[in-house]
Amino acid sequence: MRNAHADWATPATLLYEAKHRAQPEECLLPANRSASVLLPRSILFRKKQRIVAIPVCNEAEHIIPCLLALAAQTCLPDKVVLWINNTTDDTVNQATALTDRLPFELKTVSVTYDETKASAGVARRDAMAHAAKTASPDAILLTTDADSEVSRDWIDSILASFIRYPVEAVFGRVLLSPEDHAKIPFRLHEDEKTEQAYGAVLDQIRLLLSPEPHDPWPRHLEHSGASIAVTHQAWRKVGGIPNIPSGEDREFYRALRRKGIPVRHAPEVTVYVSARLQGRARGGMAETLARRLIAPDEYIDDAFEPVSRRMLRIRRELAYCQGSRSSRTKPPYPEFPSIPISRNELHRHHDRALRVLSLLRRMKQSSPENFQRTIVDQYDIPHPALTDQGSSAFRDRP
Repeated sequence: MRNAHADWATPATLLYEAKHRAQPEECLLPANRSASVLLPRSILFRKKQRIVAIPVCNEAEHIIPCLLALAAQTCLPDKVVLWINNTTDDTVNQATALTDRLPFELKTVSVTYDETKASAGVARRDAMAHAAKTASPDAILLTTDADSEVSRDWIDSILASFIRYPVEAVFGRVLLSPEDHAKIPFRLHEDEKTEQAYGAVLDQIRLLLSPEPHDPWPRHLEHSGASIAVTHQAWRKVGGIPNIPSGEDREFYRALRRKGIPVRHAPEVTVYVSARLQGRARGGMAETLARRLIAPDEYIDDAFEPVSRRMLRIRRELAYCQGSRSSRTKPPYPEFPSIPISRNELHRHHDRALRVLSLLRRMKQSSPENFQRTIVDQYDIPHPALTDQGSSAFRDRP
């Protein structure tokens, strides 16, 4: 229910991808290569220290299930840091009572922020920073939410993504717990499904025009603090989690992209969260859900834009990367603001995006060697008559 967080690539990221696309990806496994090729990288990543940092504020109801889910991992964390901030309930006692029963080191840190500075974003930033202080230089830093229950293979699936793809960060998917999913009105599930279906088509268009070998389809569209894993080196490179009160997860993703750090959106990495209506972060799932229970939003998630705007954005980024090095000292164009899409008009935008995707697939099939150059040279997108019904929707995301 929270923002889909479907951000587009930056010129810096496209430059990184263009450089590495021309070289063989050592971590990828072509059909004619043995699985043993991946063995050294597999051993390397599975030996890395794994530390989970969790911001916590008045989570006495959820902290035990959260910790037990981490204790049930098929691949255990080495350490879990609970950053317990501005808490007035029994969270601390609930957590510390489990210390001797957990198969990992549990560190609890209690802090009190000034009311004017207290926020979920700041707490996550400080929790990650504290975890990084004692972490080895090549550690993997992870974060989730205190009201979350990670899937049993959460860490295993994250490590598999690091092993399979040449990335420095992995973002997972966030789902409502089954019991909470059933409490949400059907119309809200349908609204979310249609938004995600449209976002999936836009994402397939992007990958068709600008392939990302390290983050291929299928992938998801989310950037949620409930499931982030990043190498210590990449975390340091971007200066940690951004120091903002909310939306720190999305901004962290953008910071990674600006630095050209490859990211994987792994659909098999899943976390289950509660469907409460009073959340800890402004603009998060709880706030969005509470608002939509009263009345549907007039516009869909602002991460999604008309396909014509998305195409223009991609073409300009590609043109920037294909230009001469002397012209790359600064972006040759300003950032585009998103154009909001009315929920009542979403079906029209979806149909048009499907037609564009179908046309692009035919163009690439007929002229693969000139496909990208042709797209860059175009000013506006055509309006083919055919519609491709083969798009993918994230059907089980609430």
